Amino acid sequence: MRRFRTFIITKRHLRAVCITAAAAVSAGIGYAVFKAPAALPAFSPSDGSDKVYEDILDAGLPHGGDALSLGDIISKIIGFDPDEPDSIIREASPVFDPPENEDSTEQNIPSATPSDIPSAAPTETPVQLTENELPSHEQIINSVGLKINNATNYDVNLDELCSAPRPVSLELNAPEVLIMHTHTTECFDGDAMPGESERTTDENYNVCAVGTIISEELSKYGIRSIHDTTIHDYPSYQGAYTRALETINKNMEEYPSIRVVLDVHRDAYIYNDGSKLKVSADINGESVAQVMLVLGTDSMNLYHPYWKDNLTLAAKIQNAAEIIAPGIMRPLNLRRERFNMHVTRGSILLEMGSNGNTLDEVKRSAQYIGKAIAAALLNG
Repeated sequence: MRRFRTFIITKRHLRAVCITAAAAVSAGIGYAVFKAPAALPAFSPSDGSDKVYEDILDAGLPHGGDALSLGDIISKIIGFDPDEPDSIIREASPVFDPPENEDSTEQNIPSATPSDIPSAAPTETPVQLTENELPSHEQIINSVGLKINNATNYDVNLDELCSAPRPVSLELNAPEVLIMHTHTTECFDGDAMPGESERTTDENYNVCAVGTIISEELSKYGIRSIHDTTIHDYPSYQGAYTRALETINKNMEEYPSIRVVLDVHRDAYIYNDGSKLKVSADINGESVAQVMLVLGTDSMNLYHPYWKDNLTLAAKIQNAAEIIAPGIMRPLNLRRERFNMHVTRGSILLEMGSNGNTLDEVKRSAQYIGKAIAAALLNG
């Protein structure tokens, strides 16, 4: 059990620090800061994090478009939001995953809060499907009433996206789906390896086991996939998204037919009393882990021309999943960060359950989600 010292940080203190930092940058000291990673021990040049400083500059001075605001740049440098003092607690506490700068601007997906978890399954009469039957095109394009947690300034309508044309079309004659894991060692309640908190390199117990089931479900409908189980987050967590992007590019070079990239994760949250977040629904008399689809955007002025296509496919998957297994989906999460989703028109990050769920609950969920993904890709 780790021990913590209590400390209080107010917005006034943080603003003072940020104003001082901004003044230093404007005076020319910023160049020395960016070029002297040894002065910032949070980053280790040995794992490639030295590139973070160059990317902060690049993100702040993009080629075309508006630059990042001073607040965004300060947030990247100090690692938390100066307008939200609680965020420094999240960065320091071991119950939250450490932040990253996604593909050189990796940002950690924030742990779920109870407010984004549906309190009950939809009251509509479920659509009756025979075994292995997929929702039809007409069913998928007519939303059952989808919910979204939108962290961006973009105004999106998931119901309209469900009826929009499918952004990717499969030919079913080559591998067209890549399943991979940026945080490969994420595991579930009771499966962690000794000395680690909810992580294991054993593919039978981490998110790789979930990716395998999704791949198997897709194959039932003629969709061929590549499941890459390369570990990106161990022994070093920092830089996982950068390493994951290398894996994505390597697979796309080897298999030019890839149209869809599924980055399969596990969510996590620990309450003040030490209990873990468990997200589940009763489906056909069984406890099934709920799923959250996470979508990135170009809100941070990073190159991401396909985010609306990604979101359209996600809306169709979300709707298909609710038709197949009402109550299985948490609200879709639209984020400012990119999360390596700029590579294809069909890139989606999936949070399969949470650290309070068992592997069996998540495996059941993977069967339903694999079916929903197939439905969206074939009938959406």
